[in-house]
Amino acid sequence: MYHFKIVRVQEGGYKFELEGIKLLVDDYSVINDKHLLKTPNKAIAFFNIGDDIYGISNESLNLNTAEDLYDTMTRQYSVFISPQAKQA
Repeated sequence: MYHFKIVRVQEGGYKFELEGIKLLVDDYSVINDKHLLKTPNKAIAFFNIGDDIYGISNESLNLNTAEDLYDTMTRQYSVFISPQAKQA
């Protein structure tokens, strides 16, 4: 299980945060050490680099857990923070 910082947001739902990546989900439950998303198609993942925000919707991916969505976003995040990207 990933040790997300999880905060209930005022607008409804939850914000998960870990190592610069944030997920917004409407509800979840913990099953078999995974954060199972109650409505996966409504979840989004994003990160900030400088003043820019990069994000993806889980609607087409339809990943069932916060861990899977986080892993997908981590691959995108690594493109921007790789040594080659910093030199560009």
